[in-house]
Amino acid sequence: MKNILRLLQDLDYIRIVIGICILVDGYPLIFFFRETLRLAPGSTVFTAAVFAFGLILMVPFTILRRLYRPHMTMLWLGVGFLLFCVLYMCVYVGEGGFNEFGKDTVYYIYIFVFLFLLINIPNDILRVFVPVIVIFTLVSNLGLIYSLLTNPSWAVGMRASITIGGSDEASGNPHAFSRNAFMGVVACAIWLLSSETSVIFRLLAFFAGVINIAILVLTQTRSAIVALIVAVIFFVYYNVRPTQVRQTVRRLMTPIPLIIMAVGFIGLLFLMRRFNDAYSILYGYFVNFVERNMENVYAILGLNAAGTTYQATLDDSSANRSVSALFFNNVIEGHAHMLILGYGYKYLYLDVPILESLTNQGILGIGLFGGLNAVIMYHVLSAMRRNPNPMSVFLAYFYMLVLVQLFTNGRPYDISFWFPLGLMIRFMGVDHLFPAYLVNRPADASSELLVVTPNPA
Repeated sequence: MKNILRLLQDLDYIRIVIGICILVDGYPLIFFFRETLRLAPGSTVFTAAVFAFGLILMVPFTILRRLYRPHMTMLWLGVGFLLFCVLYMCVYVGEGGFNEFGKDTVYYIYIFVFLFLLINIPNDILRVFVPVIVIFTLVSNLGLIYSLLTNPSWAVGMRASITIGGSDEASGNPHAFSRNAFMGVVACAIWLLSSETSVIFRLLAFFAGVINIAILVLTQTRSAIVALIVAVIFFVYYNVRPTQVRQTVRRLMTPIPLIIMAVGFIGLLFLMRRFNDAYSILYGYFVNFVERNMENVYAILGLNAAGTTYQATLDDSSANRSVSALFFNNVIEGHAHMLILGYGYKYLYLDVPILESLTNQGILGIGLFGGLNAVIMYHVLSAMRRNPNPMSVFLAYFYMLVLVQLFTNGRPYDISFWFPLGLMIRFMGVDHLFPAYLVNRPADASSELLVVTPNPA
């Protein structure tokens, strides 16, 4: 009976985590159902309905009866910035070309409802959090693969994404799929390295991890690749010690590991010959990715493109950030006083969120938005160092993608930022409040709840 009750409880937690996944990483599946299966091509109403469904799934049975404490400093900084955005939106509506008041209002409603539901969600969801992420990202990747195989306008060499409302490659959004793949890589690594994961689920995590890495290569998004490199560096720094390396090398030099490595190497050679086309495709994507980024390096240095006599040029995204940097430099030199209050809500799209929070919303804007991310980063590094529980570790490494994107693409108002930031506000830096059975090391659970209403039942 006890096992049945625990199973039912886990199923309820799975429902909640699926709802969270829909909000944080729902675009790949939304694009699949909306565009590939043609349920509602190009419909923003369909997207809003799916997000609403995700919020409904997040509603716990204990809503309003039990509230859990988020990180209060993060909460006040985050809510403060959002309210500041709403104020600027109301003041600057109709100015600077901003005329999407209704659309942005809906976005802010979703964000605030998401934050409210998070403080109602029990900490016990961490029992199923990582496995659900693995399955959810795997399903999303399979949807993308099916879409690519059935899309006659897509060809090898193009960036992997689902086209939106047309057959043009540029109409897709590869960043949504690279985020999904990045989340999948992190979750698969955590599940694979966990001592509690069974052999079958380790194989599933390995299989899903390989697909995630392949999708990451196919999408060719710099921010996700850079974030993965940064995450690996932090993982090695906090988890790999010289003594561990020496012990591992000694163990690998024994007969049985050497035989296994030899068999694995032979198997890899066989797979490369058997699936030579797939290998060639991934290798071609890798080479193209490196050449495209080296072109930007040559352009910055004022050199000629490799093997040519003409000067290298920046790609569109890099050129846009170059223009943004020039605009900011002109503001600093001749209009620095405008940074006190900022130019106004969505005055200019800089494609650098942390910079846009300053130019558009002034000192208070960057103080709130930058301060929130600084506090999050502090607790992210703490979670990487302490490894308190699988969910906190996942969020810590997932934040590396958010951190890179703060300086590379998007806007500080985007829901693609605020749903992940909402998770950080709710779960990062508060693992000491979790009950002892949820953490990797004993913790004091005496102050877990912010509000507890006694329930005689």
